[in-house]
Amino acid sequence: MTVVWFIVLLVLVAVFVSMPFWRRGEASGTEDPEIAALEAARESKYREIRDAEMDRESGKLSEEDFRELDAELRREAVGILDRLEALKGKES
Repeated sequence: MTVVWFIVLLVLVAVFVSMPFWRRGEASGTEDPEIAALEAARESKYREIRDAEMDRESGKLSEEDFRELDAELRREAVGILDRLEALKGKES
């Protein structure tokens, strides 16, 4: 009888632990792939901006080069944000 209760408890724990993975699969199926791609591009662009700032601070980029690169990266980021906002506006 103890073995049966142990197996039941083990199954319940396994179900409880695996539930977040089930929900994640459902959520990703309903998300617009274009929005997901733009969100990934946004995060990547933010990372590039932070990297450029670190390169300037470490002396790898001159102030002038940094200003040019930073302006271009921020322009691209704004473009991504505009497209993302337009898509999310259509979705609602």
